[in-house]
Amino acid sequence: MMGFGKPQLLALAGAAVVGVLLMMVPRTPSGKQAEETASVTPAKARMMEAVTLVNGSEPMRGIQMLRQIVEEEPDNAEAHWHLGLFSVQSGQVDKALDRFKKVRDLDAEGFPDVWFYLGRTYATMDSIDQAISCLRKYKTLVEDTAITRQVDGFLKELEGHEHEH
Repeated sequence: MMGFGKPQLLALAGAAVVGVLLMMVPRTPSGKQAEETASVTPAKARMMEAVTLVNGSEPMRGIQMLRQIVEEEPDNAEAHWHLGLFSVQSGQVDKALDRFKKVRDLDAEGFPDVWFYLGRTYATMDSIDQAISCLRKYKTLVEDTAITRQVDGFLKELEGHEHEH
């Protein structure tokens, strides 16, 4: 049987935090909710359909639709956001990192949760300094004290791991 090292345990702890946050955080990034209900464009409806398919009975069809949206609209931060989330769910860390970097570059203000997901993804990849930096940035954007406490705990673990090297 293979034992877990400190980086793997940190990644597991991070995954637990992600699980809690995924239950607490709405699928739509902060600030986007009111915007969504006010104006559902045909493109927005297509994205919503794709996300529904991924979460429902036809995940691959939904992923293909999201990829097509990104191909047609390379600057569509929301499509990259959803593809990043689905990459995390399927364990495709490298793809998730690329998607979240793209979201950060396109619209970090519209998707503040991207800083958490970048931090978590970097932690999974043992890029501890980058993980800490992203999580600290995320803490400046979050007002929910329960989430802040969870992030503080994750930061404490990462910072402890950082000092061991």
